[in-house]
Amino acid sequence: MCNYSEYLKEEQKLKDKLEVLERMEAHRCNDRLIMELLGIDIVQLKSLREKLQEMRTAVMAE
Repeated sequence: MCNYSEYLKEEQKLKDKLEVLERMEAHRCNDRLIMELLGIDIVQLKSLREKLQEMRTAVMAE
């Protein structure tokens, strides 16, 4: 990352992908469709799911 604004852009992209993933999972979309629409591979999908689970756990702990 070159600067703080680039960091913020990347963080927003991550948040957007997590939001889309959460909605698609709620609609029971399959992995192939999720990966295609988000433009990611299976490794990235697993990583996003881990981050989403961490967020859910943090919210539940509050």
